[in-house]
Amino acid sequence: MERIATTVIPAPSMIIAADQGISKIVAVNRASQMQAGNGLLSEMFPEIMDLPIAAAGNDFVPNVETIAAQNPDVVIQWAQFGDDIIAPIEQAGLELLLIIYGTQEDLEFWVRMFTQLVGKPERGDTILDNMHRDRAAVESAVGTARHRPRAVNLYNYDEMQVSGTESYMDFWLTLCGADNVGANAGPGSSVKVSREELLEWDPEVVFIGNFSPATPDTMYGDPFFAEMSAVKNKRVYKVPNGGFAWDPPSNESNLMWQWAAQLLHPEDANFELRQAMKDTYSFLYDHDLTEAQIDRVLAVGANSGSDNYDAFTR
Repeated sequence: MERIATTVIPAPSMIIAADQGISKIVAVNRASQMQAGNGLLSEMFPEIMDLPIAAAGNDFVPNVETIAAQNPDVVIQWAQFGDDIIAPIEQAGLELLLIIYGTQEDLEFWVRMFTQLVGKPERGDTILDNMHRDRAAVESAVGTARHRPRAVNLYNYDEMQVSGTESYMDFWLTLCGADNVGANAGPGSSVKVSREELLEWDPEVVFIGNFSPATPDTMYGDPFFAEMSAVKNKRVYKVPNGGFAWDPPSNESNLMWQWAAQLLHPEDANFELRQAMKDTYSFLYDHDLTEAQIDRVLAVGANSGSDNYDAFTR
């Protein structure tokens, strides 16, 4: 495939990593551009910010006229959000590829699919080999820990949305040796809860995701949460954002696992994350990370007041 359009927000970063370049992407979701601007992708591949808009946001409604004008070989769309976002693409006579979101198995399927789509399946083998190696290392590091801290991923702090069961965030929290208190909210990546509920669950570690601008200082400065264990012990962390945000699934998820495991279990997990990032970005994006770029991805400034974050500084 030489011309790929996608409404799926993480797809551009994954296709770029599959091909080690952006030349095959002809249209993207506007939200993909927003994520690229918030992270490092727009710096590595500035062309993404000028691509035609295949969809305008999280409703994934395709801009069929714009997509068709790009003469794509294939259009990538979500499979599970209803026929309303699928039928217009089919009715336009465009080749359609549907994908499903949610699990580590789904992510690994994406890696296989995207690398095959660009004609480089061997890169998919390497990406998955690295993921499996790092997953085993994380499992080994936290497997003998005496305590599984209560933790939560705040998908959107401003909307007070947490990641519950049946979410990718629940997968990595569990993998990295935490008990996800967000499971109390039920299934879903972004389940709305009350501030009172979150305080009652009393997480020992809080991860603030990339779908709001909130930082640890936002939570530390809120008197309502002053008695929360994570706040009292300065264990609130802003999730990194690189080629894509690290909290949802991406080609950089194995970096997320190492980062989270080390924060959850600083006495048991010790990874050379900065070097792992350099190696990963060189392979995925053909990009040599600078130390300053690593600091930006890891949100070193935002996390500098949180416990044990000096493990990731230069």
